Amino acid sequence: MSGKINRSRVKEFILRRKLNAFGLLTITIMSAVITLLCALTGFAHTDILVMVTILLVVLCFIQALKMRRSFRTIRKFRGSRKKTK
Repeated sequence: MSGKINRSRVKEFILRRKLNAFGLLTITIMSAVITLLCALTGFAHTDILVMVTILLVVLCFIQALKMRRSFRTIRKFRGSRKKTK
């Protein structure tokens, strides 16, 4: 195996992660707006929408922490150890 890192693959990987994070953020914002509109109009199941929005916000925070941590250090892979006889 070569010891070189393929820069284009790394850039594509980072771009995919950013797009996934922005997609989750967009869904969360849309959920919050819909929840606000339903709360103002007196929709019967607004409590469920509030819980979903809160869970999406928590998921956004978890995703942000995971993205922030994953690029700080690269975990070393030791592989499977060979058994000595």
